[in-house]
Amino acid sequence: MIAIPEVVTHRYDSARGACRNVCSLPDFEASRILDDLRRKSRPTLKPDYLARRRAVEKWLAEQANRVLRRTCEKRPVYFFLGDFSYYPDLSRPASLVVPLASLPPDAVTFTLGDSMSVAEGRAPRLYHFQEMVALFADGEAVAGFGFSDRCGFQTRFIEVQLWESFPVSISAEPSHRAKDARAHSSVF
Repeated sequence: MIAIPEVVTHRYDSARGACRNVCSLPDFEASRILDDLRRKSRPTLKPDYLARRRAVEKWLAEQANRVLRRTCEKRPVYFFLGDFSYYPDLSRPASLVVPLASLPPDAVTFTLGDSMSVAEGRAPRLYHFQEMVALFADGEAVAGFGFSDRCGFQTRFIEVQLWESFPVSISAEPSHRAKDARAHSSVF
């Protein structure tokens, strides 16, 4: 058994705001932001990223509708499962760390890894909250994933997708802390 992390982390650019999704923007504006990211901090972002991201979000929404047994009308907000507020990320320098319990279980889904990689992989799968709890109880399926970047960049992580609006209330309380890594140093 592995303990499920008590927090999730949303990384974002404070100049653009938290809990935003580039796919909700018109093509021109989304492309402009992605071009800016390529120039400033993410030179490896592929030219077809937006089309691929939108295709993945279509797959995510279809799967979320199935596993949550309801229609998800909003685009997802992305989180890491665990505390990923330490490692500098120039494209998303701010971090919002909130309790996992603050997210409604009937509005979250999980992928074992980055959703783009999962969706484009050989056996794409989306999990609902109770399935994730069962995976942690068993332990084996989640054993190789990192749940904090305190000691450095994590290549394997669990992604959380929130399918409802999240009331962003940034305070200094440890359970709802926000950090801006620009001092070390988007859209998402």
